[in-house]
Amino acid sequence: MLEELTLRKASEIMGDSAPILDKDLALSAAIEKTEKYKTDRAILTEDKRIRGILTYREVIFKLGTVRTKQATPTGMHASSFMSEPVEYVRLDEPFMQALRKMEENSFTSVPVVDEGEIPKGIISRWELAEQLVENPKAVDTIVRNIMRTFPVSVNLYTRILHVRQLLFQHNLSVVPVMDDGEFVGVVGVDEILNIFLKYYELSRGEPKRLTPLKFVTVSSAIRLRPPKIDPDASIAEAADLMLRYRYRAVIVVDNGKPVGHITGLELAKFILHGA
Repeated sequence: MLEELTLRKASEIMGDSAPILDKDLALSAAIEKTEKYKTDRAILTEDKRIRGILTYREVIFKLGTVRTKQATPTGMHASSFMSEPVEYVRLDEPFMQALRKMEENSFTSVPVVDEGEIPKGIISRWELAEQLVENPKAVDTIVRNIMRTFPVSVNLYTRILHVRQLLFQHNLSVVPVMDDGEFVGVVGVDEILNIFLKYYELSRGEPKRLTPLKFVTVSSAIRLRPPKIDPDASIAEAADLMLRYRYRAVIVVDNGKPVGHITGLELAKFILHGA
């Protein structure tokens, strides 16, 4: 049950689902490493000690600003996009401590370090999902009980930069896309980053003119087949979908309409408060 899970140490739950990289690595190389891990984040170090966390969310927040308009992904360091100071837990600390940090800061991952602050692993949405796939409490609890509802939606003609604004305004990682009242897909952090990197790559070696991004719409970035689940399905099923699709969110759909979603944060809260 969840009670037994929460008594375990961070070292027993952590995995290697995020790369550990030097903070001075080029942004493009760092993103390439994260893609190989099928994740959206990396642990950044300086002299082997933990220094920060690089997440796609932070990258799309900073890309396109005055500071980065005159640079390329190969010319920018990962450290320019990292979050610091970083919240972490030590190997021998309770797993519950990592969950509390996730809830308090709206994180979906927490690095695990040794006594010398050298990173040894991470507790992320993937590790949480792995713990819940066959957990009896997760099997017996339905998605409707923990899902987060969508405060907004967009359409195919919504501009990508406006979607970025909505993600940060409402602390979301994805939003549903509607077309004539029909749910057709989602757009979120991953999709926006792909668009941003494409434009930076196309303009490499030329004066930076990110103005065209103002005209890019959701139709160019939509994810048409996100993982979907019924609100009365189990949390264990949602966790399994998250792992199989390796996507940041499972979309809860009721009678064809997106009514909510499950992310790593909802899984963390479920373990923390469902015990």
